[in-house]
This record gives sequence, C-alpha cells and structure tokens, in this order.
Amino acid sequence: MFKGLKDKSVIVTGGATLLGAGVVRGFQEAGTKVMVADIDADGGKALAASFTSGVVFRRTDITDDAQVQACVDETVKLHGGVDYLVNLACSYVDDGINASRADWQTSFNVNVASAVMMLKAVRPHMNKAGKGAVVNFTSISSKCAQTGRWLYPVSKAAMVQLTRNMALDLALEGIRVNSVSPGW
Repeated sequence: MFKGLKDKSVIVTGGATLLGAGVVRGFQEAGTKVMVADIDADGGKALAASFTSGVVFRRTDITDDAQVQACVDETVKLHGGVDYLVNLACSYVDDGINASRADWQTSFNVNVASAVMMLKAVRPHMNKAGKGAVVNFTSISSKCAQTGRWLYPVSKAAMVQLTRNMALDLALEGIRVNSVSPGW
C-alpha cells in the first residue's frame, strides 16, 4: 500500500477519535507499529483490541510532560524507536466571545503547546535515526471565520504557522514536518 511504512513506528495523539482511528488503521494496514496516545482510555483500549497486532494504546494526557515522555519511552521500548509523529489530538472547547481565559489556555495548551512537547520528546529518537516525519492536523477552520467559534479556529491557525516553523528548523536534521487540514 504505502512503501516505506512497513516495520516503522508511529505515535498518533488523539488516536482514539473517529479521525484518529482512521489514521491508526491506515498505518496498521501499511505494517507500521502504532502507539495510540489518548486520554480516552475506553476508546483507546477498544481500538487497540480491534487489531490482532501492531497497535498499542497508552492513556496519555498530552498536557502533562511526564506522561508525554512516558509514552515516548514506552514506544521506543516496544518498537525500537519513533519514526513518525501524528499530532491529531485537540480540544474543541469553544464558546466564542464568552470563552474564559482558562478556556483559551486549555485550547492552546492542547492544540498547540502539546504538539511541540510531543515533538521535543520524539526528536532525539528521530535524530538518532537520522530522519523522521511529523504530520500536524490543522483544519480548514484555520482559514475561515465561523460564527461563535474563536478558540478552535485560532488555535488551528497557530498550528498552521507552527508547522511552517517546525519544518524550517528541523529540515537540516532530516525531520520533515507537514500539516493536513481536514474539513467537513
């Protein structure tokens, strides 16, 4: 199906969601060893159990740096490294102008800062391999205004720019960084 993915290792944050599960299935079908990192323990366990092999779930709160590092450490122990990172997890908390400061901080913590922390944790392993690839999930919401929604579109727009910066800074290390922007 996809050349070069067989026997590689990927971490998919937010992998227990509908979209995340589809990404996990695609990697698993290509022969990639998958670590699903998600706060949804029931969904993550059910997803991992739906495969006969190749998919492991670890409950991971990506806003907790110790849990991020533990997820990466377990992936390296089980799979021998980390070749790919898919930053898909996000917060949909959004009440437009009525959103609180805490809502804004949660949105940016989950949707932006946590992607950076996950990349920081996998980077040494990608450097050791001499290459790696990161896919950040953004959204078509990053490019259009939506009534009553401020936090999600703004944080996804930040991810678009962050992806550009990551790509520029990590290119010389052999780490490719791209984004995809799904829509309705």
